[in-house]
Amino acid sequence: MTHSSRRILFLAALLCVLWALSGCSWWNKDQGPMESTGYKKMMELQKQKNAAMSKEPDISKKLGEPDAEEMERLGDQYIRQGNMNMAFVYYDKAVRMDPKRSSAHYKMGRLYLSKGMNDEALGEFEAILKDFPKYALAYEGKGQVYLAQGKLDTAIGQFKEAISLNPELWQAYSYMGIVSDRQKQHKEAIGYYHKAIAINPKSGALFNNLGMSYYLAGDNDKALQAFITAAKLDPRDKKIYNNMGLALGKLGRYDEALDAFKKAEDEASAYNNLGCIYLAQKKYREASAAFQKAVELNPKYYEKAKENMKVAEASLKKEEAAQQ
Repeated sequence: MTHSSRRILFLAALLCVLWALSGCSWWNKDQGPMESTGYKKMMELQKQKNAAMSKEPDISKKLGEPDAEEMERLGDQYIRQGNMNMAFVYYDKAVRMDPKRSSAHYKMGRLYLSKGMNDEALGEFEAILKDFPKYALAYEGKGQVYLAQGKLDTAIGQFKEAISLNPELWQAYSYMGIVSDRQKQHKEAIGYYHKAIAINPKSGALFNNLGMSYYLAGDNDKALQAFITAAKLDPRDKKIYNNMGLALGKLGRYDEALDAFKKAEDEASAYNNLGCIYLAQKKYREASAAFQKAVELNPKYYEKAKENMKVAEASLKKEEAAQQ
């Protein structure tokens, strides 16, 4: 697929996120794609405009046609306004005017990547490296593509290349932490997150990821401290409080875990999450009570709590029968 074809297929709206926990669903999800119809119309209009202008080169020069730098600047302005469709239109115009404009290629790659259009994103990053083989952010972008594709060893190689060119790329260290956690190499992940934090110590997301690595490594005390720091830096990020509840539950501090879950979700969800902790720890009586409370708080909508309660009660009966 050519660059031109990929651009016509572009859909928008932004990226993130990092963790998913099986069993109880305690994590928020990315936004879906934007409506594509409006974008296609805009691209068609843009084609017509370009065709008309090509027939009147003298007029366009007299009017002072903006250059590639100005087009990219306008794209940046639309990014700040949250209008990804129009941002893409202007970045596209910038690279058409100046095919070697690496910064505009990079921004287009990021937009493609944010919507899961990995091949298109890879094309933009590779286009940069043809002309600028030491462009560190392009290697970081390629690493993100391979991470999204599940090619973990290839991804981490790209991130290492990016860091070798620019040791201050804290996001590359963070992505290396994500890769290491997926490979269940949690100690390595912890090291990468600490390197990222040394460069960017004000990121709540980095401390949250560090906390999850400690949690997965079984060090719940350090996990809790990382989540507490994350919450101080980013008190509006609800998933941090969910993670904090996990660590508190592992430490047996159930009342505090419930309070943390309440800061993240509604009260019914908080009791269901607490019940999941009890259930995992084979505290079936406590789990059943927590699930019952969740159902009482939200009987109409909380089917998951009812299912969990049945599991807890069945496990409790089995345990009691074994003791007789």
